[in-house]
Amino acid sequence: MKNNKLTKEEFENITELTTKANQLAMHVGSLEAQKMSLLQSFKENDTLIQEQKNKLNEKYGSISIDLKDGSFTENEVVDKDGK
Repeated sequence: MKNNKLTKEEFENITELTTKANQLAMHVGSLEAQKMSLLQSFKENDTLIQEQKNKLNEKYGSISIDLKDGSFTENEVVDKDGK
């Protein structure tokens, strides 16, 4: 069997490209892990928002809150008959 070999330039080029591909794949993996962590934090925050809304709903009833100044207006309650 003949021992074939790439030129030095070809070998350096393919190893550099392969190394870069591996680094990019690791970076993508790291970003995916960060994404998952951020999504979990977002979900937890959404749960806290919902809990706070429920507390406010118990205290004030159905309201719409102006997040600029904290004022709120009561929402009209429509019964099942649309009244």
